Amino acid sequence: MLKQDLLGAQIDSIWMADTQQILFNSLMQAVSRPGRMDNWSECLDNNPAYLAVLSTLLDGEVTLADVDGLLTESTWPLLQAQKSTTEQANYVLCDATKAPTFSPKLGTLSSPDFAATLVLKVASLDKEQGNIHLKLTGPGVNNETEAFVSGIDQAWLEHRNEWCSAFPMGIDCILVDDTQIMALPRTTKIEVLDVFENGGLS
Repeated sequence: MLKQDLLGAQIDSIWMADTQQILFNSLMQAVSRPGRMDNWSECLDNNPAYLAVLSTLLDGEVTLADVDGLLTESTWPLLQAQKSTTEQANYVLCDATKAPTFSPKLGTLSSPDFAATLVLKVASLDKEQGNIHLKLTGPGVNNETEAFVSGIDQAWLEHRNEWCSAFPMGIDCILVDDTQIMALPRTTKIEVLDVFENGGLS
């Protein structure tokens, strides 16, 4: 739904403060409950969900690397974030079908909050079917939970576990399909249970 900004211009709701507050609350719920999937379709105005994530989290104080050119040049001024390299950026946006070719910031023992957050665009998130079947355990997970992800190169999961092996250093991930989000904070342990070909039903 288009809304009017303070100057009366028509603008997609993902750029409006009231929508961003709703999405930010959803993101915090997702981070505190790894494996939880939230559907943002009612707030997207046909924008990709990864753009809504970035519009909610970024401002002029942070840096962003758009590894696979998912953003248009006209979007950058709205995000306000400064462009950066993948090794230095606070946020890194990637097409998850392509294996990672870089090492993000992992923070330090004294400042683990300096680590990067990765926003990974996947084909789909689902509780019951998909290409890769995951088991998640750790803080925020009641015993264990499972999730299915399609459209992600397995190398992401292998590198993610390596990057998070020296806690509290590590990275936080937000997986995003067309309309849903799922957070994988660095505290979550991820185990690949199955890998299916051709979208395999579980």
